Amino acid sequence: MADNPPGGIREAAPVSGAATATAERLAPDEPGPRRGHSKTFTGKGRDRRTALLLLAPSVVLLLAVFVFAMESLVEYSLQEYQPGGVNTTNTLATWAKVLTGSYYWSVIWQTVLVGLLVTAITAVVGYLTALALHHTKRTGWRNAGYAVVFSSLVFSGIASVYAWQLLLGQEGFLNSALGLFGIGPVHLLYERSAVVIALVHTLLPLMVLPISSTFRQIDGTLADAADDFGASRWRTFRSITLPLSAPGLIAGCQLTFALAISSFTAPSLLGGGRIATLSTSIYSLVGTTDYPGASVCALVLLVLALVSTGAFVLLQRRFAEADQGGVTISPSPPRGIRGLGVWMAVLYVFQLVPAAIVVISSLSSVSYGVWPPPSFSTRWYTSLYHQDGVMDAFVGSVWIGALVAVLAVLLGSAGAVALVRYRFRGSGMVQSALFSPVVVPKIAFGFAVFMLLARAGLPSGRWAVVLAHTVATVPFVIVLLSAALTRADRTLDYAAIDLGASPLRAFLGTTLPQIAPALLISGVFAFLVSFNEIDLSIFLLNSDQQTLPVWMYGYLNNYQDPTPAALSTIMTALSVLVVGLGALLLRVVQRGRRLEL
Repeated sequence: MADNPPGGIREAAPVSGAATATAERLAPDEPGPRRGHSKTFTGKGRDRRTALLLLAPSVVLLLAVFVFAMESLVEYSLQEYQPGGVNTTNTLATWAKVLTGSYYWSVIWQTVLVGLLVTAITAVVGYLTALALHHTKRTGWRNAGYAVVFSSLVFSGIASVYAWQLLLGQEGFLNSALGLFGIGPVHLLYERSAVVIALVHTLLPLMVLPISSTFRQIDGTLADAADDFGASRWRTFRSITLPLSAPGLIAGCQLTFALAISSFTAPSLLGGGRIATLSTSIYSLVGTTDYPGASVCALVLLVLALVSTGAFVLLQRRFAEADQGGVTISPSPPRGIRGLGVWMAVLYVFQLVPAAIVVISSLSSVSYGVWPPPSFSTRWYTSLYHQDGVMDAFVGSVWIGALVAVLAVLLGSAGAVALVRYRFRGSGMVQSALFSPVVVPKIAFGFAVFMLLARAGLPSGRWAVVLAHTVATVPFVIVLLSAALTRADRTLDYAAIDLGASPLRAFLGTTLPQIAPALLISGVFAFLVSFNEIDLSIFLLNSDQQTLPVWMYGYLNNYQDPTPAALSTIMTALSVLVVGLGALLLRVVQRGRRLEL
């Protein structure tokens, strides 16, 4: 046997022994006291108190903002709007008006129809895209494909809608291109088709992500066995790939439908007042101070979201037998499929052209929308500095986004540690409660917070936006960090505590470096969501305290010059910069961890 190496390595041997002994005595998922460790490990009662203390900030925020806001929504729905007078209380008249009126039923049907069309189209496009990316042989091309598909998440939602205004307008890019072939013009703008196209472009990444995840979990030996038995590729796909990937497809449809029916900016700006949905109706009713009517529409939208979620959950259970438990015995190798290359080329155009059109239009020399621009100029970037409120809106957006990122990471990390590292009675109920804001449509939640402030006599403003955005982003941070904590090696914590470190010091010294990448990703995600958010913000901001998306929405409703194109380009560049800095910091963190190991 070789001699022990000199120096610090020989001295570190007892530490390794402590870690091994601790790992043997304590299972990672069973924290708490064990024989001989009453002084180093807390008891069950202390574990419960620690978990509750960690969860307290998130639960208090949930109660103070989300629960009371939704309760205010219900209370106002039991009133009847009286123009110029005091609303009648404790009445179902507004519910009767909405549920028995033909106009509101047409609005509900329009909302459901838009959701169904967007979900169906996105499911087909997303499935083919995920399949093509999965079977791309070169890793570099595959990664580039994912980057293009997910680029619409970085592109601001309001900027994306504005891009489709430029593309589908009477003299926009599409009609100009068709005119070269003697076709057109086609009238898509201010029609349902424009709304559907824009939403498909925005929501496509949320369909591709879960489908791609299920593709990576399909056992490749199943396809090999089918080939050995002489099955054609189509039969293998129909009998193996499609059933096993169905859970991811259903999850993508669930996300897409819920977000499509609650979308506000696309129906409002691309529908031109002709496509009335529940979200646009809420906005219109608030504008006329018919808060009871808006409350009922918001609750109907919530019911639609809950019913659709329940339906997709039931559908998901039917495919439970096809679930492989997330374990891949033999990964399915990429197989080139003829025709998918052409499909990806078309998809790249669909995903990237809107952003390119916005950038080019921002350099137009004329103030009206025409394609191609007769000449180029930077005048619209210069005019941004002279626009009332735009710089203040920019500072406000960055300030809100940064504060939301910090709060979401702090609250989400504490909540994730409590839910993953500690066992206590009622943990499942608490977890479901913390995730409940995800189910509520954002415009309904934003209006509910607005009603809560009005009911409490509190002024709205950026602080209210920070609270609403934090409530909306904390559940996603908890999900990301819970996954990271589950993968973290907890035996290092036990070893540190065995050597005399406090639980907090052990966590900061051993667990925190392991979940640092997830913390960074969560912070970037929370910032981008807050920075580009409009549905949650539009009811909560005063005229002198706006964010860039809300300012841009108001500008688009009043003017048609390329100033929003310049602003969209700057917002997208800032989002890309944040993602780039996050990726750079992530590489630094990961390199530091490798050096430590």
